[in-house]
Amino acid sequence: MKQTFKIIFRSMLKKPILTLVSFTGFTIGIMASLLIYLWVYNQLNFDKFHSDYNQIYRVLTLSKAGEDIVKSSRSYQPIAGTLKKDYPQIEAATFLMSSSEDAPLYVDNKNRKIEARKCYTNKGFFDIFNGFTFIEGNKESAFENKYNIVLSEKIAHKLFGLESALGKKIISDKYDEIIYTVGAVLKVPSNSHISFDFLVSKQLLSTSHYLNLWGDSYWIRTYIKLGKNALIDDSFLAKVSNHISRYSNKTDKLLFQPIADIHLHSDYTPNILDQHISSYKYVLIFSGLALLILIMVILNFSILSTARYSEQAQEIGIQKVNGAKRIHLLIQFMSNSLIQTFIAAILAIVLSWIFMPQFNQLTGQNLHFHLSSKLLLNLIVLTFFTALVGGLYPSLYLSNLRPTLILNKQNITGNKSGLLKLLIVIQFSIAIFSFISSGILIKQFYFINSKDLGLSHNNMLVVPTGLWYDSEAFKNELLQNPNITSVSASTYAPIEYSWRANYAIDKNGKRDSITVSVIHTDENFAKNYQLEITKGQFLKMDYEAYWKEHKKEKNTQKQEKLSFPIVINETAEKLFGFNDPIGQRIGDEVIVGVVKDFHFKPLHHRIEPLVLMNSPENIMTMNIKISGYQQLETINYIKETYQKHRDNRDFSYQFFDDILQSKYQDEIHLKNTTEVFSLLALLVSLLGILGIASFVIHQRTKEIGVRKVNGAKTWQIINMFNKDLLKWIILSFVIACPIAWYVMNKWLENFAYKTELSWWVFALSGIITIANASLTISLQSWRAAKRNPVESLRYE
Repeated sequence: MKQTFKIIFRSMLKKPILTLVSFTGFTIGIMASLLIYLWVYNQLNFDKFHSDYNQIYRVLTLSKAGEDIVKSSRSYQPIAGTLKKDYPQIEAATFLMSSSEDAPLYVDNKNRKIEARKCYTNKGFFDIFNGFTFIEGNKESAFENKYNIVLSEKIAHKLFGLESALGKKIISDKYDEIIYTVGAVLKVPSNSHISFDFLVSKQLLSTSHYLNLWGDSYWIRTYIKLGKNALIDDSFLAKVSNHISRYSNKTDKLLFQPIADIHLHSDYTPNILDQHISSYKYVLIFSGLALLILIMVILNFSILSTARYSEQAQEIGIQKVNGAKRIHLLIQFMSNSLIQTFIAAILAIVLSWIFMPQFNQLTGQNLHFHLSSKLLLNLIVLTFFTALVGGLYPSLYLSNLRPTLILNKQNITGNKSGLLKLLIVIQFSIAIFSFISSGILIKQFYFINSKDLGLSHNNMLVVPTGLWYDSEAFKNELLQNPNITSVSASTYAPIEYSWRANYAIDKNGKRDSITVSVIHTDENFAKNYQLEITKGQFLKMDYEAYWKEHKKEKNTQKQEKLSFPIVINETAEKLFGFNDPIGQRIGDEVIVGVVKDFHFKPLHHRIEPLVLMNSPENIMTMNIKISGYQQLETINYIKETYQKHRDNRDFSYQFFDDILQSKYQDEIHLKNTTEVFSLLALLVSLLGILGIASFVIHQRTKEIGVRKVNGAKTWQIINMFNKDLLKWIILSFVIACPIAWYVMNKWLENFAYKTELSWWVFALSGIITIANASLTISLQSWRAAKRNPVESLRYE
């Protein structure tokens, strides 16, 4: 055994360049695969930190919208209680009802106020979601009193720093002053689809119209936990499907989604409350990347090992003449493979730990490198498998060579060179596929960034304020700054997920229900975002008229019709079917104008019917158009002005373009990761072609010498090797193109608006790959061609 290891290390040191190339490729491959494994593992384990997570479900609703059936995660507040009461197989039920805007929180002896989003819930929340760790307090103390508050770890740290928060008083004065007592502090893991700043008890809803409301569902999510032996089967679904209609005049049907499926398998349009929603497609893509890289490094190792041992063929021949049996050579070769892969695996673990921050930045995750027993076992299995497959071909091939063939310096490649060429084709097919995919991703991303959304958003600052009726005074003061060109108010930025409403429309003698998106705005919104008015006019702010209509609504003795003005987009105009929409009544609203279609959702979605209306209680955001000059000074001015109107509350802002980019985070991370892995794929392929070129040139050393003696020029030698090897790379291009076209065409189906699969992306990917391969081959063949032919022929 000692002698075997001596031979192994001596053979590795004899050809240091090939050994280093082989070892480097292996290390890169295992490191890349390990990092992707950690990412995939995290994605597949979202929300699985709760015990009995397989018994926890989110309640979904199916509602009719015209001819369509819309699936949604929206729910109704009473559903949790009525489901638990009516169905004994439901062990616990809870709901989360988020407020529509942030609320101020502060400690009495501190002047600073922070903004945080409130969620109402009940005690069942802690029975179901027991994976959230109590940093302070417990589920008994959480809502022990009506005015107890449960803080997230992040908010507790903002308010109290490193001090204990438990039992401390917190004040919120959004409308009326409320004094809360901290009952608990919760740690919410990053791989949870649930996100909140603070929780308060359902008891605080007792005087609110939300308590038994079956109408408002936008801000509510409902969850249930089944008993141990309970199942959601067809019989249960048949019983529960019409649950809502038994308590209200709603016709919505109920469905149930396993909590572990929410992150990757939500086949409905998410809204502003749905956090950390991704797609299983990205898990498949990243897993595919890891698999392709592994295949490449295994093939690469096999190629380079064959090349290295072929250059040591005489040594192998002498070993066989001296009585070395085939099994001993097999052990020697496989031991070499195992030693290299295990050293590479150890180095890959170290490098993965070092590059984890960069990988997190690349993928937008917050992964922590932790060598669990499961990960370690998988890594050992992977290393053994890689060593076995990577070392199998050179082991079987070289140990089977006849010593007379080797020692006579005859061509020892035989028919095996065909297999090496097959390995080239596979490797470069993967590399070219990666380059084409990366090119299409970049092209789609450029399309997203350059697509005209139908509204002007450059230098648009979005500031959450919640000023409601005070927004006019704030706007007027802002406009005194010459670097602020225009200001408008709305619910949110018009690229956030909007609210929805149902309208009953009479079409062709039939009553139809149509679901539309709703954005609440002021009268300056169209001018600020430069929306095109195609018919009628935009909204006019008239609070006196607004409240006059509300008084009509409350006066039940008079049968006067309400008339709230609305503006619709062109898609809504077509759907409503009015010949002339101006002046047409829809329920309590009257259409006063039509705007040209603009994108108010990411480009994954087609433009939907939209209603723009004014409701002062829903004006929570300021859209501030600023100059491109002195932006920092302008933002400071906005902050100072804001704090005059908002009593020193936290000031925050985002540029519209940054909000827009946040809607494409999955695509951005995929693009960035694919770019890096495309370069890795090209690098590994070039290492492989380096090994092949070295192998072929070594076998044709005598031929090169004869050609040189007979007057062959250096460029002719280089051209000979390029022609022999590049034809297989061109074949790789032919194979990779249709596969890449199919895969990227399927990926682009995620977008309602997308770029074209341009021929030049395919051509450029082929040219880059072939050019780099040709350069690598040329350098190797140039070195061989420049050698003195006497050196090549002196032993013949």
